[in-house]
Amino acid sequence: MPNPVRRRPRSVRGRVLVPFLALLGAPIPAAADPSSAAAFGPASVHRLLHQPAELVARVGAANPDVGAARARVDEARADASASRLVPNPVVDASLSAIPVSHANNARFGSSNSWTVGLSETVELGKRGPRAAAADQRARAATRYWVGTLTERVAAARAAMASALHLSLRGATLEASLHDAEHATELERVRYEQKALSGMDYDRLLLELSSLKSEVERSQAEYQGALAECQALLAGPCDLTGASEEDLDQALPLSELAARADLQNRPDLAGLLLERDGARADAQLARRRAIPDLTLHVGYTRDNSAGPEEALDSVSVGVQLPLPVSDRGQHDAAKALARASELEQQHSALLLSARSEVTALMQRKAALTHTLSVLESDSLPRAKSVLESTQRAFDDGGISLTDFLLARRSYVALRLTLLEQRFELFSIRNDLYRALGLDARGHENQ
Repeated sequence: MPNPVRRRPRSVRGRVLVPFLALLGAPIPAAADPSSAAAFGPASVHRLLHQPAELVARVGAANPDVGAARARVDEARADASASRLVPNPVVDASLSAIPVSHANNARFGSSNSWTVGLSETVELGKRGPRAAAADQRARAATRYWVGTLTERVAAARAAMASALHLSLRGATLEASLHDAEHATELERVRYEQKALSGMDYDRLLLELSSLKSEVERSQAEYQGALAECQALLAGPCDLTGASEEDLDQALPLSELAARADLQNRPDLAGLLLERDGARADAQLARRRAIPDLTLHVGYTRDNSAGPEEALDSVSVGVQLPLPVSDRGQHDAAKALARASELEQQHSALLLSARSEVTALMQRKAALTHTLSVLESDSLPRAKSVLESTQRAFDDGGISLTDFLLARRSYVALRLTLLEQRFELFSIRNDLYRALGLDARGHENQ
């Protein structure tokens, strides 16, 4: 298992959060083929945790969920373009006065009549609401694409942090195992010299066996985290240079960002846009009370009286449907009910998001205080106790039980400190997702 090297944390003040590539109406780049092994190289965890733009670009190109959301944006934009088209004209042609009796067969080529016409439907009051509804849905699809990208970026960060956390945890356990093996070897000499009881030596062996089992379990979890990280980033996760400082320094969260307006979060904004689209659908349905005109112009060549007396004529006509029964009233009611449903979904999601942010901020404050106490007081005290206990045990001043308890306490504190650093990073990552900070970073540019 790699042992990450500590590196001086880099300042992230003033850095743009995540420059997403999508503006409403802006073209969205196509995704690379994630099935191609050459498309993506190793993912540097240290670099990607501190460079959100690179992480977004990689996830946006590699993740199939983001690719599917991108395709839905293209579909919605195609629908928006189609909503502005006028109905296609209709060409009609007919041949009449065709002789069917035997007596008239000789005159077939010259006694018939033929007509060619052109019809066009003129919509009245329909195109505006239809285009408005399609535009709102295209904008909503773009918001949902940004939201999907935000979710996948948060999942990728969590996977990288989990791999780093388990790597550091494994390194701590391996160091403890190395110390335990060294101590056991020294005590074996004392045991052989009858300076240590067989019971105490057996307890050391049991402690060593327990540590080995813990190291093996940690290694298995670490390999699973690496596999998840590789799946999300379409390439192996490289932990070279990564350290606990990356968990501390990545994803800075200012008080201004913590008070961000949740209404601008992509999924919430998308629901409002869909609601506006449903309202436009209701307006379009009500406009069906205005009948559309169908204009027709035709040309007729009448040869029924003979070639010498052929008549040429032009005809014009208008068709006007009468909205007696179906005036779009039921479709309008259905669209308004859909708009109300989306409004309620938005309210419910907003309440849930606010409660989630409140809970995360409270957990963040509590963890920050706990970490401060552990780093400044508890861990140095446990280390001092362990060193004193080790010297006293080597001199025969204390029992093996006291020594083992001191070592367990120190290792447990180190692991607790690491666990809480990882938990604090996870909370900040969840806050970035819940507040929509990644998406808002581009909008504020």
